[in-house]
Amino acid sequence: MAWDFSTEPEFAEKLEWMRGFVREEIIPLEVLDLDAAAFERATAPLKQEVKARGLWAAHLPPELGGGGFGQVKLGLMHEILGQCVYAPQVFGLCDPSFCGEDAAGSWRSIRYFLVNVQRGSARSVNAHITRGLVGTSISGCVPRGGNP
Repeated sequence: MAWDFSTEPEFAEKLEWMRGFVREEIIPLEVLDLDAAAFERATAPLKQEVKARGLWAAHLPPELGGGGFGQVKLGLMHEILGQCVYAPQVFGLCDPSFCGEDAAGSWRSIRYFLVNVQRGSARSVNAHITRGLVGTSISGCVPRGGNP
């Protein structure tokens, strides 16, 4: 059985648009030394453009507001987004890596962080969670305009 590793033409067009968008619109933000509020103002229209093109939160299924692209397409996207520290945030692809319930056993906190990342109201989330293991918790989520 032969495997075809070519990218579908429709998705290849999306990837080509992403390359130009990251290069022309997002990478220039790196040198501006923006505070959080200025960053939000600068990236809000960029996020809207990403959403309009159906590329927002590609890791999430459509019923949660994402693209539901799957791992292969997501990998191709990350190859492009990895060129700029801000690109994943603009594409709603922050790094939530939830593995299960937090140490207190609350799914409420997990849903809270996932929803806010998907909405774009949180910049980043890291969760290293092992139920019952001291020192594991959801951390690093910075809500818009506030402290974690």
